[in-house]
Amino acid sequence: MLLGSLWQSIKFLKIVKYKKYRVNVYLTRKSCRFQVPLILSATIVFLFVSANTIFAGFIQLDGIADVKTRFSRGCSSLQEVAEEARAKGIDTVIFGDQARDAVEYGIVPLERIIRNRNENPAILTMGAPAYIAEINDNDKQFEETLLIAGAEVAPFYYWTGNIFRGNLVANNSDKHLLVVGLDTPNAYEQLPILDSNFSKRYLAYSQEYFGGCILFFLLFIIAYLKGYKKKFTRFVAGIMFLLVLNNMPFRSSPFSQYKGDLGIQPYQELIDYVNSNGGLIFWNHMEAPNEIKQKGRVSYKTDPYPKDLLLTSNYGGFQSVANFPVMQIEPGREWDNVLGEYIQGKRKKPVWGYGANNYLCEDGGTELGEIRTIFLVRQKSRTDVLDAMASGRMYAVRQTGDERISLDDFTISDALSGRQASMGEELVSNDFPELKIKVRMTNGTEKSVRLSVIRNGLEVKQETIALPYELTWRDVNFDKNDGPVFYRLKVEADPKNYLVSNPIFIRFDEIVGAQDDSVAQITTKKLNMAEPIKPKVALPQNPSTPEIEPSNEAIQNKVLPEPRPLESKNIEVASVISPTILKQPIPPVAKMPTPPIFTDPFATITRSVIAKIDGVSLKNGPGPKFPEVGKLNKGDRLALIRSTKINFNGKPWLLVDLGGRKAYVWSDLVATK
Repeated sequence: MLLGSLWQSIKFLKIVKYKKYRVNVYLTRKSCRFQVPLILSATIVFLFVSANTIFAGFIQLDGIADVKTRFSRGCSSLQEVAEEARAKGIDTVIFGDQARDAVEYGIVPLERIIRNRNENPAILTMGAPAYIAEINDNDKQFEETLLIAGAEVAPFYYWTGNIFRGNLVANNSDKHLLVVGLDTPNAYEQLPILDSNFSKRYLAYSQEYFGGCILFFLLFIIAYLKGYKKKFTRFVAGIMFLLVLNNMPFRSSPFSQYKGDLGIQPYQELIDYVNSNGGLIFWNHMEAPNEIKQKGRVSYKTDPYPKDLLLTSNYGGFQSVANFPVMQIEPGREWDNVLGEYIQGKRKKPVWGYGANNYLCEDGGTELGEIRTIFLVRQKSRTDVLDAMASGRMYAVRQTGDERISLDDFTISDALSGRQASMGEELVSNDFPELKIKVRMTNGTEKSVRLSVIRNGLEVKQETIALPYELTWRDVNFDKNDGPVFYRLKVEADPKNYLVSNPIFIRFDEIVGAQDDSVAQITTKKLNMAEPIKPKVALPQNPSTPEIEPSNEAIQNKVLPEPRPLESKNIEVASVISPTILKQPIPPVAKMPTPPIFTDPFATITRSVIAKIDGVSLKNGPGPKFPEVGKLNKGDRLALIRSTKINFNGKPWLLVDLGGRKAYVWSDLVATK
């Protein structure tokens, strides 16, 4: 019976792709009745063939998001995108066609009557019912690839300049957010977008002005009918009638593009609307190029908007990986600041990062599958993918070719209680956290990468490693009394091959775990010592200063060696106080000896660099191909950390301190003093 059930289970599974280190297994989405032995045997087979894709009890699905089709700016149909995604082994596609792609300019105060509108194909232009229906129909045809509806939304723009002077500019017209999870046409049609569909949601915003126009219109109509100055009253009644039409309160947005920059209000309105309708919303390509595009007599300009991560709230996340450098993922930048606000209780929910493919055409700037989001799910379904996206169980990857970096394990555990947490989860602990990290290339290729562990916005561990790689590391170099912490990872082979994980949160509770703390078993670079406590025991006889062997061991890659337990026979866990020579026998005053301080090669800065010319580029790594993180003008000075062994045209790259962050500069462009 068991063997028969096992054979049926094998037939039920469709193995569509096999590689040395990876097997993609797809279950046909049909409703079936299973007997208990069949379920058990199918589970065993599934776990066996997908062992390399299991992450903390989840399976990994390769996903691409923000994909455009012919419904908006894309060149391919939905079916063509689905076929290409299936051919590339992509498990799920999240579409991101423009909800509304239009700008409208009118003459105030009749801006909605005397107007010119420039509109391109979009979801609401082509029809939201057709868009959703086509995605659902193709999703049924492509059983191996999940197709999920989404939309890219620009809720607001504003005008500056004047069309008659030739300096008219539409500002922030490309300031976008990705909306996912809205499954009804009405939810799309009621999106708060400028000059969009009929809506009754914002009647209260303009009903007073609208009511006043109607009142004056009726008054002048009555005066006209009674024969009072017919020419004048007819003229005024006509004007008031136009104002009534112009100020109809059935607007799709409560905001106006003619009142200047309204800050964050229109975007927070969209975020709140999506949340109220059960959807997910993410900020998109916030590193917009600061340039003006000219189209006819109108210019378009969108400034970078990374600060909006801090100014808005209750959104799901942002685009952490793109086909251009995303600076918000660097240590100590906007993402870390937002996560810090969350662990401090200033935000209700955390913010996740995802990879936006932003695919338009095959000959465009981004290939299909070049940027992916890897979802951790229990089973392959729309519900599980959206749940992973909402919960942060995902990481973003940029890749070239068919092979990518795979994060097979990133968990944090409490050794005392046995509890553990994965990406998007929170661990309550009383012990120093233990991180488990496992990274490889999906095809098993050996590759050298740079691993960065970021805790609370600081890079606390960095290593240059060879894949495949596995690490178990206990972080003891911080004070648990300082409050909660979060960890996230970045693994980079080069600027076009890297991954960015989502965070794991740790909160410390003295009640959790064992009663005795393990501080006495930790050797750190710098001990966080408690304030001295007056001893209540008898005075020591002939106190002597404890001898501490100095450590001359160099710290590689800014990482401490593996922690070694101190001899505990002379140390009491209840007190971290070490005796020293007492200056006065009564009262006893104990001074702690200076703890051993390991010399950090980056800590001593005695020299600086001065820019020789204007526009000296600061890089994220030692090479001209790395992303730019800043510029220096002639005479600008930065602290020199060290000279690297990596040369360019015979001159080495220098590591400098850029306001608490590390950056690289080519030595031929600066003077060292």
